Amino acid sequence: MKRFLQISGGVVISGLALWLTLRGKDLGAIWAAAQQADYAWLVPYVGILAVIHLARTLRWGILLEPVAKVPFSRLNAVSAVGFMALMILPFRIGEFARPYLIAERPRIRVSATLSSVVVERVADGLFTAALLVLTLLAVPDGTPGLHLLRVAGLVVFAVFGALLAFLVVAYRNRALAVRFTHRMLDPISPRLAGRASAMMDAFIHGLRLVPSRSKVAAFFLLTAVYWCLNGWGMGVLARAFDLQLTLVQAFTVLGVLVVGVMIPAGPGMVGTFQAATVLGLSLFVPSAALDTRGTAYANVLWAVQLAFTTALGLFFLFSRHIRIAQIFAAPAEVEEGLEEEEKQYVAEGTGAPPSGGAAR
Repeated sequence: MKRFLQISGGVVISGLALWLTLRGKDLGAIWAAAQQADYAWLVPYVGILAVIHLARTLRWGILLEPVAKVPFSRLNAVSAVGFMALMILPFRIGEFARPYLIAERPRIRVSATLSSVVVERVADGLFTAALLVLTLLAVPDGTPGLHLLRVAGLVVFAVFGALLAFLVVAYRNRALAVRFTHRMLDPISPRLAGRASAMMDAFIHGLRLVPSRSKVAAFFLLTAVYWCLNGWGMGVLARAFDLQLTLVQAFTVLGVLVVGVMIPAGPGMVGTFQAATVLGLSLFVPSAALDTRGTAYANVLWAVQLAFTTALGLFFLFSRHIRIAQIFAAPAEVEEGLEEEEKQYVAEGTGAPPSGGAAR
């Protein structure tokens, strides 16, 4: 029932977003614009997507390195399948696929793998929100929708900044973070507070396994490379539709897109992806072009990213590194793994980080 409600809610959100994107537009003209596009630009764009996959895989490996040195073949396979799950599963429940698939208890604990993904998301959120806020400064005041986007960028930056502050506090003072979690939830449900604080305790154990300073620098460098390639690639594909976006404009559209797909939606992020892309383009593209070539571009961009991510994931899905049947159960399995690890910490009574890596 929970999965059914998640899928149903995602489909409703996707349908609403897609309706808002296409409302009042000539679908025939959009289809014609898609047919007339110069798809020779797909070749460099797909190449850029391949480099993007490599960058985010290497970046994740840096965060896992203090826990265990994962062979690149396994890291690459899990990364490909995990991002496919994130792309095609509703309500972003695919976020749990990578932590579960890479975990190899007791050597690689669920808490450490989940912590690595959370750190990734916080870094990505801060980087893209800052990018959006800065690039929007180049948009002339009075542009329709500009004020709303600036507020959204600041809100997202504030949210991820607060998450970063919490991670810093949790890293430095595990007991304080656990007590804070318990006190926040205790008035709602003592049972929920107990479970959440226990899971938080296990999560912080994983968080305390961080790379060296040189590896942290490499992580942030790869983060910058990853997102710069995303923005540049979007600008490259836009040329197929005769949309001449500058690099700043392409990064602005990217920032709006990232904020838009944070909204939980149906499988494939359909609807929210197109709506956010069109909204970003509306800052620079005239209405007549936006309603045809711009909308066609948004849909082709979505389709190419979905096809590439899915094809890459399917290629590695049947490798020896993947347990296919348990991908959909990943959220529950991750929660169960955290609970098991917390019980072990309590039984050991040491409060020390788990074996498999030393706290730094």
